[in-house]
Amino acid sequence: MPSPVPALLLLQAAIIELLGTEQSLPNEVELLLFRIAQEASNNTRRHAEASSVWITMEFGSDKAILIIKDNGKGFKLPEKVEDLARVGKLGLAGMQERAVLLGGKLTLQSEPGKGTTVAVEVPL
Repeated sequence: MPSPVPALLLLQAAIIELLGTEQSLPNEVELLLFRIAQEASNNTRRHAEASSVWITMEFGSDKAILIIKDNGKGFKLPEKVEDLARVGKLGLAGMQERAVLLGGKLTLQSEPGKGTTVAVEVPL
């Protein structure tokens, strides 16, 4: 039976990797990282035309890093992260805001024809 939520179909096909010693995260960190992954997955489903998605969660002693990468069509990023909302990239701007709320940082990499990588690093 197909899932009623299209983003879940994408996650079913994702390659998921856990690195480091898995640890319980504070509720706020867990929720905001989930929301970032959800938005990145939705963007991949809606815009990327990707055939593969990789999700990596890395646990360090003092930080956690979440990476969502696709092999889709990519896009041209604005020069500054602060310009995301101005150029209509509201989902990406929301991911940036969530990372900042956690005291972390969001890194975006994308080029037309080369896919997109969203990485968020947060302190623990």
